[in-house]
Amino acid sequence: MRAVFTFSWSVVLDALHRKMFYVILALTVILILLIPLLPSAEVGVQLGLMREAALGLTSIMAFLLAVILGSTIIPGEIGRRTIYNTLSKPVSRWEYYLGKFLGVMVVLAITLLLTLAILLLFIAAKFGLFNPGLAKALFTIFLEAAVLASAAMVISVYLSPLVCVFLTGLFYVVCHVKGDFLYRAMTGSGNSPLLRGLAGISYYLLPNLERLNINETIAHGESAFKVGAMELVLLTGLALAFTAVMLYIGGFIFNRRDL
Repeated sequence: MRAVFTFSWSVVLDALHRKMFYVILALTVILILLIPLLPSAEVGVQLGLMREAALGLTSIMAFLLAVILGSTIIPGEIGRRTIYNTLSKPVSRWEYYLGKFLGVMVVLAITLLLTLAILLLFIAAKFGLFNPGLAKALFTIFLEAAVLASAAMVISVYLSPLVCVFLTGLFYVVCHVKGDFLYRAMTGSGNSPLLRGLAGISYYLLPNLERLNINETIAHGESAFKVGAMELVLLTGLALAFTAVMLYIGGFIFNRRDL
């Protein structure tokens, strides 16, 4: 476990030395602070729209960080050839792979906690309201980012960062539309058997990331339905199950790559 911690911390240090990390974080915060300048209606509506827009921007930030870090962390070390020195030491590739993933998660957790603190302070200052319920939305954003980072790392074992970013983005889109688009493609009688088969395989193998999107519900005060502890536990189980599978596949492939 000590080796896993060391590899995780190296990812955090690497992220803190990347200008990209600060640019994405700063741009997100600036856009959140500029949301109240948009045309607004009554205070209640303004608050709901402000929270929804802020959570949307936070989701985009988490997506970018998860995909960029997950797609570049291993290829970057291969390109710099530092990975060869690391793997020549008495550590397993599984420890290396798991440590890198956990490091990405630590970076995402720190970033989302900072964003949550800024959101809470901003809403309290502008509307005189303490809104801890926003933490539920940021938690599910973190879960989605974990799924995306695990998928990106699997792809990055063999493919270039640019291809990895593209495929992970495609994975993100498909996993968000699978509940409607893939179901209709799978059950449509007018579609070819091949298309129905491919849609069916994708429908049952890919996670439904749209279930992790509770931004609108949280932004409008959970008026549609309450997001309770049981719902969060189920969403956590869904995300962790797929992430664990992706980590196993990625570690298995990485363990057998000729380096």
